[in-house]
Amino acid sequence: MDDSEADHLLIQDALGTLNVPVRSQHFMQVNPFLAAMDRGEITQDAVITDLNMPGPSGFDLLQAIRSRHAGQPLPILIFSTSPAAADRARAAALDVAGYFVKPVSYDGLVEQLQDMVDLILRCKQQGQRGSVPLLPVPVSTPVLPEPLH
Repeated sequence: MDDSEADHLLIQDALGTLNVPVRSQHFMQVNPFLAAMDRGEITQDAVITDLNMPGPSGFDLLQAIRSRHAGQPLPILIFSTSPAAADRARAAALDVAGYFVKPVSYDGLVEQLQDMVDLILRCKQQGQRGSVPLLPVPVSTPVLPEPLH
């Protein structure tokens, strides 16, 4: 889930370079995703979401999924430009499997996506949502610039 079509296209391209079968579906807003999920129109092994979006945020999405699908072993990963400790702590409280800050380079993106896929596979093998590997993120962590619209 990301409101940026440019970010989605970059992610799709980077996923294509990985040697793992990954099928993804992109939603730009929380409510259409939740409606499709509630209707059973999508199946997912994991959810990767940004935090800062217009309308309901990634935190709103996390809360909705956790309340609607309590106990379901669905790993949710945050992929955000925010390295803020408060955002990381709030995400941890909502039982995310991982928190990743968007990198500055394409190679960094490929590496992070591989880490995400590996984490999702571990969570699925263990039948868990995952436990939050909240590694410290330095304040100077680079982030992708906002795409041009």
